[in-house]
Amino acid sequence: MVNFNQEQNTLIEFHQILQDKLFLKNIQSCNSKDELNYYIKPKDTLVALHDKFIRYGTKRATSFLIIDIDNINISIEQYEKEIDYKLDEIKPSWITKTTKGYHVGFILDKPLWLNNDIENKKAQEIKRDLTLLLNGDIAGSHRLIGYWRNPLTHQSKINKTLHNLEELHQIANKQYWESFSLFDDLNTTELKVANRTKTKNEIAKSNWEQIDKTGFTPGNRNSFLFNKIIGMLYNGLITNNEVLTTLESINNNILDNKEILKIANSILKYNIKPITSIKKEKRVKGIYHKDLWDNKIHNYKENNKIQFERQKIGQKISTANIINKTINDLIDGYFKTYQNKERFINRNIEKNSNVHKRTIQRYRNNRKIEEKIKSEAFKRYIRELAPQGVMANDTPIRDIVNLVLENLEYYYPKTNKLFKFKLNSSNRLIFYDTSQSNELSAA
Repeated sequence: MVNFNQEQNTLIEFHQILQDKLFLKNIQSCNSKDELNYYIKPKDTLVALHDKFIRYGTKRATSFLIIDIDNINISIEQYEKEIDYKLDEIKPSWITKTTKGYHVGFILDKPLWLNNDIENKKAQEIKRDLTLLLNGDIAGSHRLIGYWRNPLTHQSKINKTLHNLEELHQIANKQYWESFSLFDDLNTTELKVANRTKTKNEIAKSNWEQIDKTGFTPGNRNSFLFNKIIGMLYNGLITNNEVLTTLESINNNILDNKEILKIANSILKYNIKPITSIKKEKRVKGIYHKDLWDNKIHNYKENNKIQFERQKIGQKISTANIINKTINDLIDGYFKTYQNKERFINRNIEKNSNVHKRTIQRYRNNRKIEEKIKSEAFKRYIRELAPQGVMANDTPIRDIVNLVLENLEYYYPKTNKLFKFKLNSSNRLIFYDTSQSNELSAA
C-alpha cells in the first residue's frame, strides 16, 4: 500500500510539473498519429494531459528535450537499466514505451527561449549527442518543438528530475561514450563487458558499419534510408559525393533505382556539413577572466549540482554590450532620419538604424531615453550643417548607455553580492560590487 501511494504521489507531482512546464492554459493534443496530419485545435491543458500525444513547446520557447528511439523490443524494465548505464550521470525525466521503441524525455529547470542563439545551439548539440549515444531516430529526435507521446498515458518510468541546460550540455558533450547495448541479445539480460574507450565518431562508425535493418520494412523503407544517410552525413562518415553509392549499398536492390535517386536528391538539397569536422579551437581566456577572478566569481557545486555562475554573468555582459551597440545604432538612425528630413516613425528609424522595430518601440516607450538619443542625434546633425558654429557640450553616449544599464544586475549567491554594470570613462564595460562605495574597485 505504501508503494502504491508513493507511485500515485509521484504521478500527481509529475502531472503538475508537466502542466507548469507546458506554459499555456491551452495546448494541442490528440489520440492518434493520423490526427497529426490535420490542424489540431488547442484544448485546456488539464484535458490535453489525458491524451496520448501532446505538442511540447511553442514557437517562442520549450522546456523539453525528447529523444525518439525506434526498433527496440525489450521490456521497459530492461531498457531502463540500459538507459541508466549509457547515460551514467544523466537521469531522464521519463522513459516512455512507444509502438516501435521508446521516447526518452528531459525537462529543463528553466525555459529554453528559441531566440537565444547560444542556448538554442547548446540544446541542438545535446540532442545530437544523445541521439548518437542512444542510436535514436534523427527525424524524431533532432527537432526541438513537436508532438511526442504523453508519458502519463503510456507505460512509462517517471522521474521528477529537472535538468539545467548548461550542466546537461557539459555532460552530454563529454569525450567518451559507451556504444554497445547492455544485452548480448534483445531477449536476454546477459551483460557485455567492455571499456568506455570509444569516441563519438568511432561509435557512429561502428553503428553504421553494423546497420540494423529492422526498420527497413515495407512502408518505412524510404524513411529508414533517408534517416540513416542523414545521420552518416552529420557524423562525417560519408561525404555528399558518397550519398548515392551508400544508399545503393544499404538498399541492396530492394527499392528500384528511380526511388533511390529520388531519396539521394532530397538529401543532397540540405548540403549537410559533418558536426565532427568542426575542429575545437584552443581555449582562450575571455577579456573578463581577470575581472571575474578578482571578484571571486567562480562556478561551484551546490547540492551536487553545478552552478554555472561565470556563464550567467557572461550572459549579462553580452546583454550590456548589446544595449551599448543598440543605442549607438539608434543615434545613427535618428541622425540619418534628420538628414533625410523624414518623420520620426518606427518604420523610418528601423530603415536608418537597422534596429528591429520591436526594439525601437521598447526604447521609445522610455521617454527619457528617447529624448537623450534624439538630442544627441540632433547635435550631430547641426554640427554637420554648421561645423564652425558654437555648439553646446555633447552628452557622452556612455551616459545614455549607463542610464539603461541601471536596470541590469547580477547576483552572486555564494558571497551574497549584487553587481551592476556601466561604461567607465574609457568606454569599457565594467561590473562592480554595489556594496562597495568606491566604484574604482570595479572590474
